[in-house]
Amino acid sequence: MEPVPDTPQHEALRLLAAAVDAVFDAGVAPTDPADARALVRELEAQARRVQSAQVALVDAIDRGGFHRGDGHASAKVMVRHIAGLSNPEAARRARQARALRDLPLVAAAFGHGRIGADQVNRIALAHANPRVTDAVVANEASFVTQATDQPYRVFDRMVTEWVSVMDEDGTRDRAERHHHNRDLTIHQGFDGSWTITGGCGSLHGAEIDSILRAFLRAETEADWAEARRTHGDAATVSDLARTDGQRRFDAFLAMCRRGADARAAEAGGSQIVTDIVIDQETFGRTIAAMAGATPPPVDPAFALFPTRSYRCSTLDGDPVDPTEAVAAALNRHIRRVVVGADSVVVDLGRRRRLFTGAAALAVKLSATTCYWPGCQVPVTACQCDHLRPWSPRSDGSGGGCTCPGNGAPPCGRHNQHKEHGFTVRRDPTGTLHVLRPDGTEIT
Repeated sequence: MEPVPDTPQHEALRLLAAAVDAVFDAGVAPTDPADARALVRELEAQARRVQSAQVALVDAIDRGGFHRGDGHASAKVMVRHIAGLSNPEAARRARQARALRDLPLVAAAFGHGRIGADQVNRIALAHANPRVTDAVVANEASFVTQATDQPYRVFDRMVTEWVSVMDEDGTRDRAERHHHNRDLTIHQGFDGSWTITGGCGSLHGAEIDSILRAFLRAETEADWAEARRTHGDAATVSDLARTDGQRRFDAFLAMCRRGADARAAEAGGSQIVTDIVIDQETFGRTIAAMAGATPPPVDPAFALFPTRSYRCSTLDGDPVDPTEAVAAALNRHIRRVVVGADSVVVDLGRRRRLFTGAAALAVKLSATTCYWPGCQVPVTACQCDHLRPWSPRSDGSGGGCTCPGNGAPPCGRHNQHKEHGFTVRRDPTGTLHVLRPDGTEIT
């Protein structure tokens, strides 16, 4: 833990902490409905002022370039890492900081607690639209008035409608904007399931709908054929093996697999394979359970420290159910990689300088993101680099082998930082430590 500097800012924060302690000591239980309303207003106003200071801090870090000292890509990344924020929260603060540079009246209202972070963020989203930025600045006072006087739901609708009207004067009509903003996102939840969301313009939507319908017809016909084989002409919808929703997803999956096959058949193409990394103990236990045997009891150390022993995930760390992973290994689009098996223990020593093939895969198995503190570039987008440099150096620091134990995955940006005095070492537990040129660790 770094020592806290003795500055006016930190002294003020100590006073703030004492005031918060006093609030907790006094309690926040109201005495009657009127007191409850007053407490809500007063506590919310002070919380808004603190949130305003948090946004101002992001702006100050960005203006001063203080994030560069530890190799962070931006003030947003630095604050996200140190404060332990989610990506959306860090992005929200950075977006608000950019907007408030142009909107001093909004900043003042936020700082005095008259408007909240939700209202400021809604204004900042409008400000981020380059086609209406100037209009937002010109109408700043009206935004503050409406944000102060209207419930958030009403204010949100007003801003949405205003932006829609102002944006109609742009060069794109509504359909062109939908096409410009086309997007597709696949997101994994805490329970391991995946959610697919997206949007597009009218023409691409019609095209995708036609293709999906054709694949869906094939899935439906397969279900009816199976039902008739079992029940004959008496088969009904209730005899179909899958629901409409299941068939729609299986049709989409068939589209993806057909695309993967087409990509492999193209000139210069290659088969698209999903690597599933699973530790040897879990693999063995799953195989035994699938074969009908009773697996041996789980080693207590294995169960107690799953972050060190257990793994069943993609290279980027997205969790996968072990039973699904083992069963799907028979599919040619899925490749299992058993950690610790001879097939993935690769040591090329000093014979080669670059990590390639299985050696590169073995290096990337050691992490799910770039190893630099605060960086969240997925490991599949990272490079493979030596911890101890491969090239011999005058200070004796070079001469490292091209082997998994001497490799780690940095993103392109942070790989370059090693040429500016930063060093990386791996401790006996496998944890990587990034050290500044003066030898102190980035935490």
